[in-house]
Amino acid sequence: MIRRPSLSLRARVALLAAGAVIAAIMVTSVVSFTMFAGRLRGEVDRNLIGQARTLADNANGRPTDSHDTDLLAALDMSMATVRDGKIMQPPGTRAPAPVDLAAVRRVSAPDGPRFVLADGHSRGVHMRVITIHAHDGTVIVLARSLTMLDRTLTGFQYVTLAVGAGGALLAGVAGVAVAGAGLQPVRRLTRAAAGIARTQDLTTEPIRVSGDDEISRLAGSFNAMLAALNRSRERQRRLVADAGHELRTPLTSLRANIDLLIQARANPGRSLPHGSHDALLADVRAQLRELTNLVGDLVELSRDEGQVPSRTRVRLDRLVLAAVERVRLRAPAATFQVELEPWPVDGSERELVRAVTNVLDNAVKFSPPDGTVQVTLRNGELIVADEGPGIPERDLPLVFERFHRAPEARALPGSGLGLAIVRHTAEHHGGEVSAANRPGGGALVRLRLPAAP
Repeated sequence: MIRRPSLSLRARVALLAAGAVIAAIMVTSVVSFTMFAGRLRGEVDRNLIGQARTLADNANGRPTDSHDTDLLAALDMSMATVRDGKIMQPPGTRAPAPVDLAAVRRVSAPDGPRFVLADGHSRGVHMRVITIHAHDGTVIVLARSLTMLDRTLTGFQYVTLAVGAGGALLAGVAGVAVAGAGLQPVRRLTRAAAGIARTQDLTTEPIRVSGDDEISRLAGSFNAMLAALNRSRERQRRLVADAGHELRTPLTSLRANIDLLIQARANPGRSLPHGSHDALLADVRAQLRELTNLVGDLVELSRDEGQVPSRTRVRLDRLVLAAVERVRLRAPAATFQVELEPWPVDGSERELVRAVTNVLDNAVKFSPPDGTVQVTLRNGELIVADEGPGIPERDLPLVFERFHRAPEARALPGSGLGLAIVRHTAEHHGGEVSAANRPGGGALVRLRLPAAP
């Protein structure tokens, strides 16, 4: 199948503009011609009616000889009379008035009109004809040539067509110019998009935006999209770089432990000290567990922020209570003081469970083994407070950054991604998270989520 070549947007806009102007010119021309022709014909009818009434009311003033006939001819008029069914034309009439017997019968009827106006032809001459009933019973047919009127209207038609053609040509030229100027931002946008697709450079200079029309808003939206894509790419690049750095240490340690185990097995005479074999295996198992958690956290954070998770109605208070019970099993020595108010939210239960669990795990990790963790949910704000050393002031703005770990916490297990996942989940659900130090010691994390409608 052969596809027809499609017109460019510039050509379509130019054709649309020219078509609109041409249509306006055509409508104006038709209206002007109709009004002009109606006015001329109305003037002819008024004159014809006035002369016909004069002849009908004054029997002595009707043409009777060739002199009167010449006078009518000079006025481009002719006359005929009908009486008792007989049609009489004045002597010397060159273009006799056309007599319409139907019109004669209408005006002669007792309840008929006084006169009837109509167009007619006599010897090839276009005439305007009035048939009028006189007081003496005679029917007068008075006709006036429309030759000059027709010539005037024809000339007006030619002038109108010429003006319309000129206007259409100017409209086409103006349409092309206006389309070219109006679509200039679109061409810049097209070149910018083609350049980005070719170079994969999202840091290109944004398109200049001026004005507040649709094209300007499109350019502004394109600039915003570029900025968002660039930020997303920078986050991904930073995540990959940080993940590579964090994975390097456990992988190196894991490889060293496995190499020791292999060498010990290959050289029975150089066996490891008693208990070292089991310690190495336990260390390998712990490192594998740490790697598993790290990979899971990386997968969670690698999700695009623009993706909306599947959401359901979730009771946050019940979810927090279930998370507390889960963390209590891993830290049986810790004490939890729980105070929860019902709070329904629309969200992803899986993401919310992980975020709340991360906050609780973080509190347990920094609390003393027999410390108390206070968990409060009031008006949609979850507050988790521990009895640990607190957060250094210099690290407070960074606790929710990916892979950030304070120097005091580097000896503790963890990847530095737990609180980053909490912030990620809060932003996904239209909420916010913050951290602070308690006046009496310890850290305090606040997670606020909006209520379901």
